[in-house]
Amino acid sequence: MAETITPDVFRARFPAFAGVSDAAIAGALAEAGPRVGPRWPAAEAALGRMLHAAHTLTLDGQGGPEAELARAGALDLKALRSGTLHLERRDPPAEAAPGTLGLTSYGRRFHEVMCRNSLGVAVV
Repeated sequence: MAETITPDVFRARFPAFAGVSDAAIAGALAEAGPRVGPRWPAAEAALGRMLHAAHTLTLDGQGGPEAELARAGALDLKALRSGTLHLERRDPPAEAAPGTLGLTSYGRRFHEVMCRNSLGVAVV
């Protein structure tokens, strides 16, 4: 059975979300549950759920400085100039995390935890 993670436990681990409501955190934690494998060790499962929840909240524009970038649609900006506006987006590296995981530090850390705890593919 999955360990219960309360919003207060989540905020203690990730203080950037101190101003986020209990309901938003609980919803993100619930959404993260299925992303964690059933055979992950308990400590890794709890960390994975919290990292994925932090990733989701950040993409939703809630939390710290990364969330401010998300609200502005600027998580993947490489360069920004103001006079005669010039925007340059980053090209994702070849080993980029799948989906949106590469857009936040929490998503990249979740991807690392996921790779550590997922079974590899065996080719016969």
